[in-house]
Amino acid sequence: MADDPTINGLELQLNAAEEHATALTEEALQNQDLHYKEVVEQLKRSVEQLVEDNESLFTAVDLPPEVDPTCISGRILDLAQLTQQLKSTHLQQETLDNFLRYTISSTDILQLESESDERYASVSRAVSQLQDNDIIQLDSEVDQIKQDIRKAGQTIADQREALNELCLETGNLADECHTLLSELEEATRTREMVEKQAAVEVTNDHPVEEMYASWQSLKEELQQESHLRRHLNQLKQSKASLEAILGTKNGNEHKDTNVMQEYASYDAFIRFWISKFTNKEMENLEVFPRSNKFQFTHRGTDVVISLGPRGISRVELYGKGIPLEKIAAARKDVNEEASRGEELYMSINRIIDKIKEHTTVS
Repeated sequence: MADDPTINGLELQLNAAEEHATALTEEALQNQDLHYKEVVEQLKRSVEQLVEDNESLFTAVDLPPEVDPTCISGRILDLAQLTQQLKSTHLQQETLDNFLRYTISSTDILQLESESDERYASVSRAVSQLQDNDIIQLDSEVDQIKQDIRKAGQTIADQREALNELCLETGNLADECHTLLSELEEATRTREMVEKQAAVEVTNDHPVEEMYASWQSLKEELQQESHLRRHLNQLKQSKASLEAILGTKNGNEHKDTNVMQEYASYDAFIRFWISKFTNKEMENLEVFPRSNKFQFTHRGTDVVISLGPRGISRVELYGKGIPLEKIAAARKDVNEEASRGEELYMSINRIIDKIKEHTTVS
């Protein structure tokens, strides 16, 4: 996997989308399976109830030892026709029974002499009118409702089919995205290899740049040597002063009051600096009152700070802590921070922060 934040972000989004699509697909399939089971169970109950209600119409037959699957479709059609006939017969009987029960008194039935009787003719006309008007209208409404139910059922079936196709298409798109992501990773790796190869070729084809870099490195080494020589001279001077003070203290000669006062002032000055201006990240603090300088070490970098009437006047950086290609920018940044004229302690903190931005040694 390429360590590219864009590719990693795309992979995370793709995995999340794929998991969401998988969950939706599983939920849709479960709902469809549950619906089909409910439909089958309902049809099964309806057939069982129909058989139970019309048990007298069925005669027991001996079942063949083997079932012929080819006759199943014909038997289903016969059963459907029989079901429709039973429904029609039942509705006719129930309608006639209700009509006779609520319209004709039982005492009047025996008084009908023939079909030409006026009362029979009147009832017949009423039945015909009812059949021609109300029943036809109700049948039409029932047919319309059946048609609406069929349309709704077809719409639901189409939507389920579209959902299944969408889930399948989403899975295919996820696979294509994985393929494209792999191609993107491969292209990124190829581009990085080409860029590295081009950088190597550029380096090999440009000896002038190499020579300039070597010259810069040599120049920096000379500056470092000059700094170390100055530091060594300061240390020698300090050593000579301390030896003179120690010789004055331990000998029987007359004490040099000026040297003792100078040593006491130097010691007090160092202690004052440590208590007021020292940052906890500063190492090897040294103060040189005669030259108005002090220096310390931070992350492998020697920091030499010169003091002027208004604070820090110059900052010098030496050592291997900062790469050669960054040393010039680092020196510029720390001197810009020093020129802001802030309090000494704040300026030192800002200089240390700038050194952290450029150093490679932690």
